[in-house]
Amino acid sequence: MKKKIALWSLISIFALTFFIFPKQGKADYFIKKLRHTDAVTIMGQTQPAKDEEGSTWMGKDRMRQDEGTNKSTIVRFDLQKIYIIDHVQKTYSEIDLPIDFEKILPDQAKQMMQMMKVTPKVTKTEETQKIKDWNCVKYLVDIDMQMMGMNMPMKMEMWVSKDIGIDIKLYEKFTGQLLSLQPMFKDFTEEFKKMDGYPVLTLTSMEMMGSQTKSREELVSVEKKDAPAGTYDLPEGYTKTEYNPFEQKR
Repeated sequence: MKKKIALWSLISIFALTFFIFPKQGKADYFIKKLRHTDAVTIMGQTQPAKDEEGSTWMGKDRMRQDEGTNKSTIVRFDLQKIYIIDHVQKTYSEIDLPIDFEKILPDQAKQMMQMMKVTPKVTKTEETQKIKDWNCVKYLVDIDMQMMGMNMPMKMEMWVSKDIGIDIKLYEKFTGQLLSLQPMFKDFTEEFKKMDGYPVLTLTSMEMMGSQTKSREELVSVEKKDAPAGTYDLPEGYTKTEYNPFEQKR
């Protein structure tokens, strides 16, 4: 049961992965999003509804993504490292770039990978709408997930805009690294390049063991300013742990 809940957490993390990465300048960019996840009950265990703020800092060769107050992910291309930080347990995992899962994954995680199959499909529609100040185009994402004989379909409705000054190549560079943290999403990077712009609004639904959970994520603001000192550094006093994508907590 814990593995099933952990899997949904991975998908939520995946959904949270799509933050804006604008054009570079002297200052860094600070991006804010809001995310609401509906309550869900699976096999008698209830996860309450949750509202949280996500934020991203991005510089020329580094970025930091915070999901609420519990977890941070730091990408440092200058060091060829990715850090996954758990602020609750005060631990972190360190991953070398380029990622080699044969070297870093524990045996249990490798066994889980063999039992999973994840296939994404991105489709552009002709529907458009203006969300806040951004002209958006609607994309549909269908994700077929199978694990140990169970089918767990996931659907995403993503409203994508080119109006907010995105450097698409830079966006793909960082997003590709974040997606690659989950080995079951290895085929996603190329498929999501079909999107011409940045998702301003994402509506997600997923079915698991007879239950359905839904979430909504929307862009709030984009600012250009200097990142506080230490933003892209590991916090002091945290303990290093082994990386296991199937045990990531939020």
